[in-house]
Amino acid sequence: MINKSENSFHFIDNLEKTYQAINSKRPQWLAQQCQKNLTRLLEAGLPTIKDEEWKYTNIKSIADHTYAVPEHPKGSFHDLLGDLCSPTEISVVFVNGKLASHLSNFTGATKLKISSLEEAIADPKNNLEPLFNTFDPKQANVFVSLNEALTEEGVLIQVPEKFSVDKLIHIIHLTTDNKRNILSVPRTIIALGKLAQAAVLETHISPHHGSIYLASPLTDILVSEGAVVKYCKAQSESANAFHMGTTRVWQERDSNFNGFSMMNGAKITRNNLDIILNGEGASGTLNGLYCVNDAQHVDNHTCVDHRVPNCTSNQLYKGILNGSSRAVFNGKIFVRAIAQKTNSYQLNKNLLLGKDCRVDTKPQLEISADDVKCTHGATIGQLNEDEIFYLRSRAIAKRTAIKMLSKGFVDEIINHIENESISQRLNKLLEPTFAAL
Repeated sequence: MINKSENSFHFIDNLEKTYQAINSKRPQWLAQQCQKNLTRLLEAGLPTIKDEEWKYTNIKSIADHTYAVPEHPKGSFHDLLGDLCSPTEISVVFVNGKLASHLSNFTGATKLKISSLEEAIADPKNNLEPLFNTFDPKQANVFVSLNEALTEEGVLIQVPEKFSVDKLIHIIHLTTDNKRNILSVPRTIIALGKLAQAAVLETHISPHHGSIYLASPLTDILVSEGAVVKYCKAQSESANAFHMGTTRVWQERDSNFNGFSMMNGAKITRNNLDIILNGEGASGTLNGLYCVNDAQHVDNHTCVDHRVPNCTSNQLYKGILNGSSRAVFNGKIFVRAIAQKTNSYQLNKNLLLGKDCRVDTKPQLEISADDVKCTHGATIGQLNEDEIFYLRSRAIAKRTAIKMLSKGFVDEIINHIENESISQRLNKLLEPTFAAL
């Protein structure tokens, strides 16, 4: 008997019936895991501002609507996908949280192993239980439990040892207008073998004034010894959408994770990025950009766990806020007692363009080792009036001057992205934002 919270996920249509239908198809080891996730989900309920982790983000409006897991989509959706699917890239397409193989393009992925999670789990040759047990379920947030309990389809991308993928792997999550409010729970697992290299872009997109929906995607990235991955998550979704996403990264010895997050849409966004440095010599970069307007709310939570000595982590998150928008940045760095010689840096910088916007920034350090170098900081400010005046004295209109200075603020961090294809796509996604300034 599950002791359900008063804030239980009652707003998901036929939650337990849907779960039972999905779980009946799973192997026993996975079904047992998912049962525990459902129990955690129902016992914990929807977080409130009384929860420390959600103190600055009120998501009770999610429960004002009812959501349902959709049927498998049909159609081409070319009008919505546009040029997101490029023949020069390896494309993995999800529509409404469902893997759309007919829209995906695996050309050039001959040495990669890309398969649906459903197929991979069903194949007795695969031993996927260790992959699913990489992260401690007790540390998972409630939306991870939602994903793991209800996800029916996902993708497993495996990069073999010593192989370098020469094409960008582009994972596209498209959510369409629908008669019913959609619950989207796509699951992605990316596993790199020893000394492997890959660049991955994960894009979440929907029509700007599209339907109400709840997206709860989960992406796990496993980086083996000496492997290198450049990863970017870009989100530009409907102003009516709720996005509660989590990315988890596990790094082994001498591995390198170069990550970037761009939040540029949805009514309320919660972006969780957790990195575990589990092998000496590992380095992790967590850069991010959020641009919000009107009454949008974006909440970035990062957590870097230094578990072993001689590892490095760097974080730079920048935000531009306009209208009456609100942003939250909570960056945690844990340094275990054994993790001597840790080098960790964190900075959050915010630019406020509107009088009614607000930022809550909360850098956190928890250090149990004594031979470390850890720094953190945060800034909140407005555009420099002297710089605006200088540009106006050169016959540049005030609005244009604001756009130029704001673009310069953004370019500083976009230019850190080493993959040109990713930076070009991000700049294109940002065009409507700067046009509206």
